[in-house]
Amino acid sequence: MLYYERIGSGKTCLVLLHGYCENNTCFNEQVLFFKDLCTILTIDLPGFGKSQHCDADSIVDMADQVKAVIEKENLAQVIMLGHSMGGYVCLAFANKYKEYLEGYGIIASTANADSKERKEKRIQVINFIKEQGKEAYLKNFIPSLFKPGFNSNIIKERIQEACNGSEKGMIGAAIAMMNRPDSNDVFKESNLPVFFAIGKLDELIPAQQLFEQAALCKIAQVVLLEESAHMPMFETPSKLNVAIESFIQLVRTNY
Repeated sequence: MLYYERIGSGKTCLVLLHGYCENNTCFNEQVLFFKDLCTILTIDLPGFGKSQHCDADSIVDMADQVKAVIEKENLAQVIMLGHSMGGYVCLAFANKYKEYLEGYGIIASTANADSKERKEKRIQVINFIKEQGKEAYLKNFIPSLFKPGFNSNIIKERIQEACNGSEKGMIGAAIAMMNRPDSNDVFKESNLPVFFAIGKLDELIPAQQLFEQAALCKIAQVVLLEESAHMPMFETPSKLNVAIESFIQLVRTNY
């Protein structure tokens, strides 16, 4: 069973899934904001934070383990949001277990599969971690996720938190992301409300790509975060929180 924390007691349940080399603490600002409004589940995905690497060989395997947490908590339906890699897991969950969802969304993430060039970069990451170790990789990787000039103390904290994950988990997750399929059909086929949080300064995922994906949805809420790169939970937490709150209201009016 994955490690997770349950906070709050609101009728609406918000499940938050972190990205690559993160853990559930990346959503601390969201927990503080929503704890009096919602029940919140923050989950450490396999091999990250306090969750052991447990041979989760694919993004779908991760989604299966998230489902096990939701079942353990006896939750009938949830709103699920995933950041970056967590967004891939969220989309896999929406594809396989949509009956558990009232709405879902992605934060600085994409439904597109890895391009050939991106897969080559994943292989380079795997080889670097094997040869140089996780700490050397994280000291280079984590700062690149933030906009230039962002608070260095927060970046150092994120590197320290990331070091709690395992090298095996990092390598396994990189392989899982590299091999994941395209998920755009999830948007096309879903009748549920979908949330998109886009960092205008995000160099990993172009905003135009996400606008095109949002256009595939029957119901979509899109927020463009002008001052955020790939880490809006830290870079623009207040604006992200207000956007998520608005999405929760959209979900409630849709049912």
